[in-house]
Formats: sequence, structure tokens, C-alpha cells
Amino acid sequence: QEAAPVDSSVCSICTQGQNSEVKGESDLVVCSECNKGGHPGCLDLTNEMVTVIKTYPWQCMDCKTCVECMDPYDEDKMMFCDLCDRGYHTFCVGLKSIPTGHWKCKSCKGPETPKPSKSSKTPKSSKSGTGKKRGRPPLK
Repeated sequence: QEAAPVDSSVCSICTQGQNSEVKGESDLVVCSECNKGGHPGCLDLTNEMVTVIKTYPWQCMDCKTCVECMDPYDEDKMMFCDLCDRGYHTFCVGLKSIPTGHWKCKSCKGPETPKPSKSSKTPKSSKSGTGKKRGRPPLK
């Protein structure tokens, strides 16, 4: 006998419907794997996270897999991006342990800006003109 289909219009946490306002939210976030829905407030998702979650096939905590290896196991080493809620194993992103505080994945951090080395000789001010010179200094 098959399990009853999941009703994505009912919050799996508080069991209120989609149009019931819970913690200021009435729309539900729905898992792309199991079709369970939840109010963002019931799922502890911020408005910023919900905006990002709506742009990709989001997975609930029961269905969450690591973005890098697609493995749902080793939950004790799984961490979640504080912006997009995607899951990552610590060992898949080169960390030895789950960091304390907020953590953003490489997708949400964006490209890292290389820090100039201390020995670089970039002029701090222009000797002529407006002082708003852009780009690289001329080659010598």
C-alpha cells in the first residue's frame, strides 16, 4: 500500500494552510523532493533566504543532500548556508569542523576579490589630474 500523497498547501510543522498567516507569512516554501510545505517562519527561514530559495529546487531537512557530493549521509558534518539554505559537508568544502556563527557557501559569497600583496606599489594618490585614476598603473 502506497503512502498518502503529501499536501503541499499545508505546513508540515504547524499544520495550518497556505492562506493562514503564521509569524507574518502566509506563503509556503515547498520541498522539490518530497513536496512537503512549510511557512518560512515555522522553518526558521529569513525573508532573504526565502528570496534565494525560490530560485532553485529547494530541499527540506528530511531530503537535504550535500551540493558537492549529493550524499544525504554524515548529517553531523552537514552545514547549511545562511543565505540559500543549501547543504554542504564540511569535508566537501575543505573544512575540518562546522564553523561557529554565520556561514555562506561559495555561490552566495560570490567571486572572492584578491587581496593586494603588501609589496605591491600601487600609487595611493595621483600626482596630476583629478586624483581619481582607475585601472593599472603604467608599466615602467
